[in-house]
Amino acid sequence: MKLSAVSLCVVLAAQVSGQAAVGQEYGDYGDYGEGYGDYGQDTLYQDYADKQQKKLEGGGGGMGKMVIGGALGWLAGGKFHSNRTKTKLNKKHKKEQKALYTQYYNDVYQLQTQNAELAYLAEQLKQHARNVEEQAELDALQRDYDEFKQPDVDGDDRISRAEFNHYVKNYLSNYPGLTEKDMPKFEDFDHDNDGSVSFAEYTEQMALQTKMATKK
Repeated sequence: MKLSAVSLCVVLAAQVSGQAAVGQEYGDYGDYGEGYGDYGQDTLYQDYADKQQKKLEGGGGGMGKMVIGGALGWLAGGKFHSNRTKTKLNKKHKKEQKALYTQYYNDVYQLQTQNAELAYLAEQLKQHARNVEEQAELDALQRDYDEFKQPDVDGDDRISRAEFNHYVKNYLSNYPGLTEKDMPKFEDFDHDNDGSVSFAEYTEQMALQTKMATKK
């Protein structure tokens, strides 16, 4: 709207200027005509003035068209450059967006990889802990079995009453400060009362004694 108003003002100014020039020229010829008052019927001057007026009007219209054409060209050029700039900005935005998405997916992939590695390491540590625990249990079990086998003279993996009493007697002889009252009874280990102690009964009784000693 602003450009159309400016163009209209330029056209009007050109027409007013042209009309003023014609008026001035007409005035000059008017003075000339006064010197020839006797020729009042002569239309030569009037014809010339009309031709100049038409020529000026035609030129004013051409200038107006030129101004309007220039304004339209400026608008078209501005729109072209605006679209070109917009296209460049869109391309730049898409390029930056693509780079951002690529970086995001790379970061997510690296994070997932790190999480997988950490999970694997955690599982390895857990497995190692289980192995250590199992090994410790195996070591403790082996110690218990070695102790269990000391009274088992005949090697049948069972301790009879005679084998048990013989073991207690030898044990007390090695530790003079202890008496039979300080030692467990055969009945404490023979849970099923079948006259012999199995390795399972032995480990169960030893665990019970350890628990009772801890409470004291």
